[in-house]
Amino acid sequence: MHGQRRQQIESQENGREAIVFAAADCFMEAGYNATSIDAVADRLRATKGRVYHYYRSKTDLFFDVHRRAMAINFAAIEPHASGSGRPAERLAAMCRAHLAAMLDYRNFQLVLLQGVEMHLYGATTPAQRATLADLMQERERYESLFRKVLIAGKDADEFEFANASFASKAVLAVLNNPILWYRHREGDNAASRKSIIEQFTQFALNTVAARPAEERISGHEK
Repeated sequence: MHGQRRQQIESQENGREAIVFAAADCFMEAGYNATSIDAVADRLRATKGRVYHYYRSKTDLFFDVHRRAMAINFAAIEPHASGSGRPAERLAAMCRAHLAAMLDYRNFQLVLLQGVEMHLYGATTPAQRATLADLMQERERYESLFRKVLIAGKDADEFEFANASFASKAVLAVLNNPILWYRHREGDNAASRKSIIEQFTQFALNTVAARPAEERISGHEK
């Protein structure tokens, strides 16, 4: 996916899409404060006028990268969240899909993290604060998809936890961990990627004491 993403950037000489992908890389590498429109233009090998044609400011561009990141994540997990399987199966599938998005789009995921920090520590204008509030509502809607499956699983005796909000936050804290240390390296392959996804999926399921169906059946028989 990393190579495919790079090809997508390089193959688009014009338009908003290439700018968003290039900006995601810049924000990932330097952070919001140290990134400039000039830096994004340099990454595109274009003039900054090309960027300003679509975005009035660096902040507007940052927010658009944030929106794209949320769209990537929703597209990954919504099919599993609304599926017909048991809650434990759906949660496991959501975890795997979320982790895959973390690994494949680490640049966008770090922008999401920077957006949370900006929200916590204050944007500079009322308009920016209002936009950030809307973006945080999208994050809450995303978390609510996990929370609904967790509640369904608890009702089905597949999960154990006391507070659904705490449980969803704990699951996502585990799932988001790889963005803090994962780097795409030469030699990475499908097996190493799958190992990360499977291990962190299991860690996330362990936070809510998820149990396979056979364990639940044997437990009731005792």
